[in-house]
Amino acid sequence: METLMIVLFGIGVGYAVLSAFVGDLFSLDIHTGELPFLSPTIVATFLTVFGGVGYMLLHNTEWSAIPIAGLSLLIALGVSSVVLFLVVIPLQAAQKGSAKSAKLMIGALAEVTTSILSSRLGEIVYEQGGSRHSAPAKTYGDVSIRQGAQVRIVDEIAGTFVVEEA
Repeated sequence: METLMIVLFGIGVGYAVLSAFVGDLFSLDIHTGELPFLSPTIVATFLTVFGGVGYMLLHNTEWSAIPIAGLSLLIALGVSSVVLFLVVIPLQAAQKGSAKSAKLMIGALAEVTTSILSSRLGEIVYEQGGSRHSAPAKTYGDVSIRQGAQVRIVDEIAGTFVVEEA
C-alpha cells in the first residue's frame, strides 16, 4: 500500500513539474468537452493528494489500509473539487469569452507596440469595452510595420491577430 501511495504521489508531482517547465512546448491542448473534472489538472491534483495523504496517514496513524484509502479518497475528491470550481471552470469560461471577443475585433484599429517584422510576430494594443488589451500580431506577406503605427485588424488566427497598416 505504501508503494502505491508513493507512486501515485510521484505521478501527480511529476506531471505538475513537467507541465511547469515544458508548458506549451509540445502544444498538447487536451479538451475534455463537457467533462471538466477529467481535465489533466484535476486528475493530477487527485493523484497527488490521494497519494500524499495516504502516505502520511500510513506513517502517522495505526489505521489499516481500508480506512486510510477511504479518507484519502474523500480528501482527494474534496481538494480536486475545490481546484475544479475555483481554478479550472473559471479559466475555461474566461478562455471561451476571450475567443469570442477576439473575433469581434476584426476591423478595429490598434497601435503597434513591438514592431512587426516580415514573417515574425509583433505586439499590438487595442481597446475593447473601455479596457486596453495587448495581443500578438503578424502581417500577411513580407510587410513590416514599425512601432507606433496605427493598424487595422483584418483577421484572427489561433489567438494571433493579422493586421495591415491603417
